[in-house]
Formats: sequence, structure tokens, C-alpha cells
Amino acid sequence: MPRATHPIFAILLSAAGPSLLLLAACGGGAAADRAKAEKTKLAAGPSCVSTDSTPVGLAVLDFITKAEPLPKRFLSAAGTDSAVPDDGFKVLQDKGPTYFYSSDTVAQRKIREKLEEVGPYPSMLVVFRGKTEADNGNSVTVRLGGHYVGGDNNGTVAPTRSFEVRCDTTGWKVAASKSEAGA
Repeated sequence: MPRATHPIFAILLSAAGPSLLLLAACGGGAAADRAKAEKTKLAAGPSCVSTDSTPVGLAVLDFITKAEPLPKRFLSAAGTDSAVPDDGFKVLQDKGPTYFYSSDTVAQRKIREKLEEVGPYPSMLVVFRGKTEADNGNSVTVRLGGHYVGGDNNGTVAPTRSFEVRCDTTGWKVAASKSEAGA
């Protein structure tokens, strides 16, 4: 009798053996793949892709909230490379009435008249001076400048500032800002 059970046991092992080996191999590979993916993610750093807190938007917010006098209305140079990008423009709109400022002198006069009609609030033309990325896009330097339009502060220059915005484990943060020499 022992001989009769032995062939059945051998058949079961021969059928189940490769399946068990395959399962063991897959399980080990999946764990190894997960560990490798986790290491790759850590090496790449956090992902900073939020459209609500982009580097330009954070730099614009820092620039306008620390300006003296504090602007209450904002202008952006329409249709030029000095125009504040969309993410920064949204920040301006969130902080106060925002207007497009044309290079056309007739259009500029109309905007100034409109600003005078609604009150003597400080109005700043925010000028985008560019951005550069470093560290695989996890560090961005944004340059902004501007000047006041209309009212008591007409022509007062807001010095060009550079803002270093970095991505850390919690997202984008303004790491440093400084006035540029000669700006």
C-alpha cells in the first residue's frame, strides 16, 4: 500500500511544486520592486505640482505683501514677456482688483483715470523678470519688480527682488528673497 500512495503524492507535488515556486518568486519580486520604487521616490524627492502654490504664485504673494506702501490694486503688463504668469496673476486677483496694463499710452491713460475714479489706493504694476529652475525643478528662482501707478506714489519703484522657492517634504516654500543690486 505504501507504493500506491506514493505515486499520488508524487503527482501532487509535481503539480503543486512549480506553482509554489512561482508564487514565492512573484512575492519576493513584488516586495523587492516595491522597495526599489520607494527608494527611487525618496531619491527623486517630493512632488510639487500644486497649481495653487506654484513658485511664481508664492513669489508674487511675498513680493506684494511686503511692498511699501502696501498695494491695494494691481496691474500686469498685458501681452509682454513682463506680464505676470497665470499662477501669479491669480494671486494678484485674490489680493485685490487687478487690471491689464497696456504699453499703449492711450490705454494707460484710461486705466489711470479708472484708478482715480475708484479711489486713492496704492496701485502697483507688478513686472515679471523671469524664472530659472535648478535641482531637477525642485528649486526655482523667480525675479519680480514693479512700480506704483497713479496717486501719491506714482512712479515710485518697487526694487527688483529675487525669490528662491524650494520644494520640501510639505510642498513649495519661499526659502529666501533679496533685493537685487542696482535694481
